[in-house]
Amino acid sequence: MNKKKCFKCGYWNKWDALYCGLCYEPFLKREPKEKSVLPEPAAPARLPLPRLLFLCAALALAGIAAFRLLSPPAQDAPGAAAGLNRFTARTAAADRLLEDYTAAKEALLAKMGARPDPAGFGIAGEYTAELFRIEEEYAAAMEALELPGPGGLDQAADAGYLLWLETHRYKENTGMEDFSRRYRILAEKAGAGG
Repeated sequence: MNKKKCFKCGYWNKWDALYCGLCYEPFLKREPKEKSVLPEPAAPARLPLPRLLFLCAALALAGIAAFRLLSPPAQDAPGAAAGLNRFTARTAAADRLLEDYTAAKEALLAKMGARPDPAGFGIAGEYTAELFRIEEEYAAAMEALELPGPGGLDQAADAGYLLWLETHRYKENTGMEDFSRRYRILAEKAGAGG
């Protein structure tokens, strides 16, 4: 029985093996008949920076134009009534109330000044009493408007109002966070002795 020795690892294989059973080295290595010489690819042409920037800007503008041309018109889109708000008079009044509420809190901060009186911050303090008055007046005036909450409204027909409601709540919350931060700084400053 003839055996074939692997020239790479020395393992003895069957005489008809095409590759080594141990290292998988092929026994018949065929040389390619012709080595095809492919030309080296040419280096890509480099654009000067101004031309490259111009090209990028032109592609971006073309993309924006294509997006606008291919986008459906707003009136065909679901919720096209987003511009409609059947509570316009009440939402306008609520916007004015929020502006007055914000102005009243700013006036309180101005009244407190750079060196607030530490006694003004306690439960019976004048700053606390004024802040409670501002908060209660705003809450009562908003409640009197009888604006509906998001529950029970038609999402499509009242999309404009729902968007206003979300925006109004965002303005209220960010305004309250800003005021609270500034009020707390003044309270800490007063507690530390100015």
